[in-house]
Amino acid sequence: MLARLFALLATGEADVLKRRIKIAVVAYTIAGIAALLALVFVILAGYLAAAIRWGAIDAAIGFAVGFAVLTAIVFAVYKIVAGAQRRAQQRRRAADASTLAGASAMAMLPALMSKKGGAAAVLTALAGLAGFAAYREYERRSKRER
Repeated sequence: MLARLFALLATGEADVLKRRIKIAVVAYTIAGIAALLALVFVILAGYLAAAIRWGAIDAAIGFAVGFAVLTAIVFAVYKIVAGAQRRAQQRRRAADASTLAGASAMAMLPALMSKKGGAAAVLTALAGLAGFAAYREYERRSKRER
């Protein structure tokens, strides 16, 4: 998709693409407003039918309870999904940190090996990596115990 955009920019067809996008935005906006109005009139028709059958006050209370339940369901689903996304982001951050630490250590190895006493420096770097791995394992176990 991005390559196609760059090709359009290079050939000077960006104006054509811009016009097509504007037309699509206008069309989708009009379609969205029409769909929203259709939904409002369906709900209104349901309310009027309920008002004729059970009375205006009972129908209004019923619709209010129905929308309150719908709101609670949407809010609960949002909280569950947001929590799952937050936990996934924390896992990604932890994985990124360990990857970054490993990449940094691997990038330092040639510089450490070229200096005098390079073997000691390499052993120090490996000990640091082992310590970091032990720390991660300790944190993982402490989280499981909580």
